[in-house]
Amino acid sequence: MSVARSLDQPLAGRLEVRHMDGAGGLGLKTLARRLANRTMQRLVTGSMRAAVKAHAEGPEAFLAYVERQRRLHARFDAPILPMVEAEAVRQGGPGPGLAAPPSPSEWFAPRRKAGRGFVFYVHGGSFVADRSPRITQLVARFAATAEARVFAPSYRLAPEHPCPAAVDDIVAAWTWFHETWPGEPVVALAESAGAAVLLAALQQARAQGAPLPGGIVLLSPWVDLSLQSWSVTAASLTGTTPYTMESLALVARFYLDGRSATDPVASPLFGSFAGFPPMLIHASKGDILYDDAVRLAEKVRDGGGDLTVRLWTEETHVWERMHTAKARQSILLAADFIRRRLDAAAVS
Repeated sequence: MSVARSLDQPLAGRLEVRHMDGAGGLGLKTLARRLANRTMQRLVTGSMRAAVKAHAEGPEAFLAYVERQRRLHARFDAPILPMVEAEAVRQGGPGPGLAAPPSPSEWFAPRRKAGRGFVFYVHGGSFVADRSPRITQLVARFAATAEARVFAPSYRLAPEHPCPAAVDDIVAAWTWFHETWPGEPVVALAESAGAAVLLAALQQARAQGAPLPGGIVLLSPWVDLSLQSWSVTAASLTGTTPYTMESLALVARFYLDGRSATDPVASPLFGSFAGFPPMLIHASKGDILYDDAVRLAEKVRDGGGDLTVRLWTEETHVWERMHTAKARQSILLAADFIRRRLDAAAVS
């Protein structure tokens, strides 16, 4: 089911959909992108075959493979340009006299302005990789553009620490944040697999009586590890993205470790969003996980939530990490939402 069709149905909540660009044609750029995607799919498939082979050889060989892939991820997902746009700085810790958070974390702040409020950031990485240098730069760009401090906690990674370790770590970080800065305006932000970890953690925090953020921003969210979204199948077969259903299934297997893929702690799409704050989703039809964003939007809408969805046409997965006009557009729009939600929380 598409978002456009769902607009014709009676609304339980508020759903606003904005199409950010027109449909792409079959120009040279599109053909070149498809060729690049096919090439990347072959590379990804080769890497996944190596993972299966290492797994069959035993735990030592498999963990050695995982560490090699993490090093490659950090090396090749590095920023193409230096951090000249961000105008943000890393900070050494939460501040003098404050206890350390329960997991390794980083803080970012605007370089030229005092941060007003916080962004609670949860990174992606397919549940198996740490925040890459390019994503770290993205975090800093959000700190500068939203004029807010960013608290970016880490979480334990699969396969060494399968679900729900990551969710437990983010719940602990969220609890620590509110105990350390009670009443401080905060908006939660996540990309890709980080969206699954963040939303599952917020669902658990809500069940425990903890407060929720003043808003939530999700970039190219992955929220269904059962891979039921049609775009996962279609994009894999047509080569319209660098990723495949097999690659998603493999990392999901490592994260789930026998847990049901429809358990809300792993796939928050199947949980409840009752009482959640206003949410913003940025997604692209060129992303293999596009329909995860669509289905999440419908789930939040049907639960009476307040949701804005912005859709691009041919951007890649988490294109905001790139230095392109469309990346800057998405960051500016998301930062404006963050700033408005922080300001609203500050006066409430």
